[in-house]
Amino acid sequence: LPALGASQSDACVVRLDVMNTEDYFKSVTSELETLKDRVRHLIDDGHWPTDGEWKESVLRSVVKRSAPSSVTVGRGFVVQGSWASTQIDVLIYDNSYPILYRDGDLVFVTPDSCRAIIEVKTSTTPTKLMQCASGLADSAAMVRQATHGRPLFVGLFVYEVGRRRIRSVLESLHAAAQRREHRVVNHVSIGPSIFSKFCEVRPGHDSGPVYDTWHEYELERMAPGYFIHNLLMEV
Repeated sequence: LPALGASQSDACVVRLDVMNTEDYFKSVTSELETLKDRVRHLIDDGHWPTDGEWKESVLRSVVKRSAPSSVTVGRGFVVQGSWASTQIDVLIYDNSYPILYRDGDLVFVTPDSCRAIIEVKTSTTPTKLMQCASGLADSAAMVRQATHGRPLFVGLFVYEVGRRRIRSVLESLHAAAQRREHRVVNHVSIGPSIFSKFCEVRPGHDSGPVYDTWHEYELERMAPGYFIHNLLMEV
């Protein structure tokens, strides 16, 4: 059953050895921070839905630049029979599968084509975090059950920490999973520095007994970079 953990130094987060990872990941954070407020500077607080849509498109654009050619980065819905997910802010799907419907970057796809589902928020609170995690878990469960548990990147990306630091990330993820592995939200980035990941094997080991534990990391101005890097490594 999924468990909780906490660490800032183990090897659960993917590391690279051939580049200056710290500078690279910090540059990703700086780029996202620069782009995310561009619409807000123009419209102030006159139309928050547009501002939210812009932030979603910013993350899609940054991911799209480095995504492999075998997948497409869009937004939309996963549909299976009479079931449909809620709208997914960043939906990454395999190009080799048929698409049910497409209009620009808005798509309706089947679970077998789905490689990643990500919800994007400007900021969050403990209550909203729980709601987001539960909604993502619902969609993740349907996709994983339809594909017999095939690996799926399930992420929550939050641009800003907010006035109150979120202290219950791991607890919210654990509660949303309801002790079912199909419901696991496996990657979370909050603000510039908070990164959480679900580890199937014990950190620092390539294989071993089932571990299934969330870990939270304080990565100074590098959390978005780690989130995007893990995403690209898994799709």
